[in-house]
Amino acid sequence: MQKSGFPLEVSPVRFFQFALVGASGIVVNALVLGFATERLGFYYLVSAVVATVASTLWNFTLSELWVFRGRQSGSGWAKRLALFFLMNNAALLVRGPIIWALTSGVAIHYQVSNLISIAVMTVARYLFANQWIWSRAVQDVAYYNIHDIVTIASAAVLPELEPFRVAQPIEHPTLRVRIGLARLGQKPPEGVRRLDYDEGWGPLGFRARIDMGERVELLASPLLRWSPHVLYTNLVEPILRWTLVERGYALVHGACLAIGERAYLVTAKTDTGKTTSLLQILRNQKANADIAFMADDLTIVSPDGRVRVYPKPLTISAHTVRAINATNLEWHERLFLPLQSRIHSRGGRRFAHWLARTPLPMATINAYMQCLVPPPKYYVQQLVPGTKLADQAQLNGLVVIERGQDVDRRLSPAEAHEILMRNCADAYGFPPYDVMEPFLNQSPVQQDLSAIEREIVANALRGVPATLHRRQQGDWWPQILADTHEFSKLKMGFARPDVGPPAQPSPCTVA
Repeated sequence: MQKSGFPLEVSPVRFFQFALVGASGIVVNALVLGFATERLGFYYLVSAVVATVASTLWNFTLSELWVFRGRQSGSGWAKRLALFFLMNNAALLVRGPIIWALTSGVAIHYQVSNLISIAVMTVARYLFANQWIWSRAVQDVAYYNIHDIVTIASAAVLPELEPFRVAQPIEHPTLRVRIGLARLGQKPPEGVRRLDYDEGWGPLGFRARIDMGERVELLASPLLRWSPHVLYTNLVEPILRWTLVERGYALVHGACLAIGERAYLVTAKTDTGKTTSLLQILRNQKANADIAFMADDLTIVSPDGRVRVYPKPLTISAHTVRAINATNLEWHERLFLPLQSRIHSRGGRRFAHWLARTPLPMATINAYMQCLVPPPKYYVQQLVPGTKLADQAQLNGLVVIERGQDVDRRLSPAEAHEILMRNCADAYGFPPYDVMEPFLNQSPVQQDLSAIEREIVANALRGVPATLHRRQQGDWWPQILADTHEFSKLKMGFARPDVGPPAQPSPCTVA
């Protein structure tokens, strides 16, 4: 299993060239902005739109002829121009509120407000241009093998699954991800269940088709190729959850550490503090050099209590920044992290979930937002160099962390099971999950996969001690470490004769 980081190529020389082009574009932008406002009498926000169009054409031409000259891109110049326009106009959605707040709220001259807003977005625009607009031609299909349980062939790279990426082509994958526009209203093939989800906007919107037959086929709209985190989190991960259940495994919402052969699961509601606690434990692991990382957000468990590593990158939100050593990051990552972590924070996600209850096309909006400002995701070895990974271990304890009045107590098996299942449900819910769930959790033989998932988790937790720690101020990590020492003293046999082995994946065949 690979343990490499994201394939992010950042050249300081190219960034400097991009910044110079941006500086010249600022001059063009300022001249057009002043002319439109002072001479033509436009409202300054309208002038900002006109100035953006002019400077965008200027910047694109220089970027094409100088900054990215000679790079063999995976797209034609017309597509690059369209994406460049899309990037700059999407950036205006962020710049507009900044300009308004500085000009109307702080009484800064609109020209200065405009310069500040452009500076804030420069790094974001460069990363987008470098990674997506002028990206190098890449392999047509990326292949992933998750513990020989689920295999994936994807026409778009899935960064969250990079540790599972394999070079050998997979002829009959469990899940095939394709990019394109599904023709709505088409009848599915015989023996195939189909779900179509469409928010409109054609190729510029969020559209997906899921076909469930001898294998799962996902057809995602072109927008999602450029927003891979949304493609994975909002489409691929829910499919993986229920596909794993069909094969006798559960993908539970919890961080996981291993000490020797024993695994310890830490579960909480989203944005409580799992990632922060995990990073603090790893940074202070000198007290126990045997600690190894297994998962930060989702963990694969089987009915016999066996835990398998699921090393997705960690998302660094605003409340997690204090737990990392930023000097371990590259300069461009440190520069961009404050903006990324603030947008992809607890408050930002709550606001997005609130908007999801409105008629707005939130899956589409989310895709554009994460395309413009990708979530700050880093592999654990980037944040805590030298961290070891454990491939498998036996579940030996469950720790539940919550926010609220300070409480420490043991949990009964029924309580532990119910809390863990509630936290699993809490990890999902953003559009289009409410539409996908009733479709995905029905197996081909019409069994309720949600009931099977509960049974898998209940068996995995059988005989496993569990504790609850509620804190007003956070800082759970010392108590979590203390629990692992306490749990390790309990007599727990690794053999589970009362539970059969997990179901093995059946070979997929092409219809």
